[in-house]
Order: sequence, then C-alpha cells, then structure tokens
Amino acid sequence: MRDSIKKVATELLIRHGYHGTSFRHIAERLDITTTNIHYHFGNKEKLVEEVVRDYVTSTCAKHKQIWESPDVSLPGKLREVAAFNHTRYKSFNRGKKSGQPWSLIGRLRLEGEVLSAGAREALGSFTNNVHESIKIAVAHAHRKGELVEDAPVDDIAFLLVNIVNSSSVFTQDAGNFERLEQFFDAFSRVMLSAYAPKTANG
Repeated sequence: MRDSIKKVATELLIRHGYHGTSFRHIAERLDITTTNIHYHFGNKEKLVEEVVRDYVTSTCAKHKQIWESPDVSLPGKLREVAAFNHTRYKSFNRGKKSGQPWSLIGRLRLEGEVLSAGAREALGSFTNNVHESIKIAVAHAHRKGELVEDAPVDDIAFLLVNIVNSSSVFTQDAGNFERLEQFFDAFSRVMLSAYAPKTANG
C-alpha cells in the first residue's frame, strides 16, 4: 500500500503541484481512506519528502548509468538522456506538441518554499549528482579523443548539466518536446563538434 500511495502521489504532484495535491485526492484514486495514508506517512510533508527522495534517487541512478557508460559517445549519451526524458514526458503528454509538466524535480522546484528541508535537500542533490556523472562523461570523452586536447572540459560539463537541469522547464515554456530534442541536437552539432578533432581530410 505504501508503494501504491507514493506512485499516485508522484503522478498527482507532477500534474498539480504541491498545493494541488491532497490526501483526499490520493485516497479517491486508490479507493481508500485518508486515515490509511496518515497511518503510513503521518502528514503530507513527510509523504512528499519520501516521494521526492525516491524520485531523485531513481533519476540520478538512470543519469549515472547513461553518463558513466564507457561505450557510448558524448553525443550518444545526450540522445539517451533525451530518450529517457521523452519516456517520462509521454506519461503526461500526447505526442510531442504538448507542454504539460512531466518531471517531479522540475515541478516541485517551483514550490520549494513550502517543502520540508529534507525534500529541498533531495531536489538540490540532483544537480550535484548529475554534474559529477557528466564530468566523468566529459573527461572520458576527452581521454578517448572525442574532444581536442585543449577542449574546455569543465565548461562543457557545466553547460551540459544546465541543459539537463532545465529540460522539463524548457518543454513547458516551448509547449512541446521537439524543441528540447532540437536543443540537444544543436548542442551536439555546435558545441561538441567545435571541439572534436579534425579528420585527416578536414
């Protein structure tokens, strides 16, 4: 039951935010009483904190898997991140021309002032953890020769983490997912290609 409550709470928080989600809404979806939810989590603050921690942990694990893979190029990793984001996007949007919220991290960052200190800490840890994985990815690409010797690896990692961090907000502002894919592709073509080694014929 705890997992079912957290699953529904995650969906409702993404769709409606902190203020738009209540124990009553969760209970109605699961056909249980609000007392049942109180029994498992105490209050809304504790439920949201646990939901956020679980979501951030699983999201960081997926990013770590993608960015720290030794067998995928840096542009390939960007495509994998876009595909991962699209999977989540599709859970809340039809097609690619819709701008409904799809990320719990992006959604609750907008309501940080009402979250518990633990929930805010978990949200903040996402950026740090993903940044570390991206730095590993860029350093690996540099060692493999995907980037020229004097490539600004720290700057590239910094730009990448900010692209990742702003993905959900970008799709909402643009009103569709295609613009995010174009953004990722443009970064690969312009930024990464600029620091790729020149070929013998180039």
